[in-house]
Amino acid sequence: MLFVKKIIRLIPLIVLVCSITTTKAQINSPFSRYGLGNEVYNSQNTTSQGMGGFTAAYTNSMNGNFGQSINFNNPASYGGLYMTTFDLGMDFTNNTLKGNNPVSRFNSAYFAPSYLSIGVPIDKVKKIGMAFGLRPLTQINYSLDELKILPTGDSLYNNYIGQGGLNQAYIGFGKSWKHFSLGFNTGYNFGKKKIDNIKSFQFNSDSTHFYQSQSSTNTLFGGLFFQLGALGETDLKTVKHKIESDKTQYTLSYGGTFTLGQNLSGKQDIIRSTGSFTTGVESPLDTVSLSSNNFGRIKLPSSLTAGIAFHKKEVSNNGVYDQWVLGIEFDHSSWKDKYSFYGQQDLVSNSYMTRIGLQFCPNVLDFENYWSTVTYRAGFNFGKDYINIDQNGLNVSNLTLGLGLPIRKYRSYDYQFSVLNLAFQYGKRGSNVNSYQESFYQFTVGYSLSDIWFNKRKYE
Repeated sequence: MLFVKKIIRLIPLIVLVCSITTTKAQINSPFSRYGLGNEVYNSQNTTSQGMGGFTAAYTNSMNGNFGQSINFNNPASYGGLYMTTFDLGMDFTNNTLKGNNPVSRFNSAYFAPSYLSIGVPIDKVKKIGMAFGLRPLTQINYSLDELKILPTGDSLYNNYIGQGGLNQAYIGFGKSWKHFSLGFNTGYNFGKKKIDNIKSFQFNSDSTHFYQSQSSTNTLFGGLFFQLGALGETDLKTVKHKIESDKTQYTLSYGGTFTLGQNLSGKQDIIRSTGSFTTGVESPLDTVSLSSNNFGRIKLPSSLTAGIAFHKKEVSNNGVYDQWVLGIEFDHSSWKDKYSFYGQQDLVSNSYMTRIGLQFCPNVLDFENYWSTVTYRAGFNFGKDYINIDQNGLNVSNLTLGLGLPIRKYRSYDYQFSVLNLAFQYGKRGSNVNSYQESFYQFTVGYSLSDIWFNKRKYE
């Protein structure tokens, strides 16, 4: 009953974040016109973002003694949850888009929630845990103008507009044994894809006038997803200290996830009309054609991620924490062969990504020196995007930095812990062989609040 009451208290905040997450992101990227849009830069929690997106072999000991973050990318980690944790991320992103022909440059910036997650240890003795939350997966937002001067001197203007994206509401469970864990995530992927094409034809003579035409296709889609996760750790070397309970351990963690391919159900409305259309204002005059409730399928590919990490752990009566961690992982998705939207292929290709992450904490138990208890993170990733806008491939790379700042609450330090996680990312997409290149930087702030619930009172 106590657990239910505390979850109920979080419902207003969950509803607020959910409503904000589905709002329009102020980006303007022509890449998002293809597939289901741009994959979000922050599809991991803030701690993993600071490590180049490393998640596959991320273990709970990497969080130190100041609480924990929820690794919702690998549900096998849920079995290691030892405190109820609320984890929220917010980010600010700035994009710069450069075009080669014609030479052009565009900037856009937006601020939005990146994820909301709640983790709960169901049975600490049997090491069973669960997590649930919401996060965006892709973003569609662009507005592109095209002006053509015909041989007759007349002009043809096109404005291509797109909005939408894919979001995920998930719940997962995990079970841990001594050196191995298994888990799964399931839930509902949902979103929309709205595409408008506004066309205006003008004769060179002012005596002739035509109304603009608008072609609008709005598709709502959704479906269940399923993801499996595994996580393990093995000892490599142990160095004992003078105090019998203290020792240093060198370990290797390994993990992976597999997400099954999906068939999302779609409902599509298609409208063709004439009228006057400007930015943000639609004044239709005549509806030429209307086709509603057209049902179809959106097929998404499966994805596979696998990684390993080397750890140096310090063990004492005060707990276990990782002084340093170095990890690497690889993921792959077969978009070219498996993706379709209402039976139509798109300009997509198979994608892959290699991620390298590093984490270091000087001494989590040195309370006299705050900066010794801070966790420092860095990472790098590189690979190939699934969007293939000009059939030349779209290479991506990303450099990341991060900090884990413990927030001390002396009054209740024995049962409640807070961590402020910060991440900075700078990345590029595309090269000189592509029609467009995109660069971006992103600041993410993650707040993790962990609380030990269900403690039995010693005195009434």
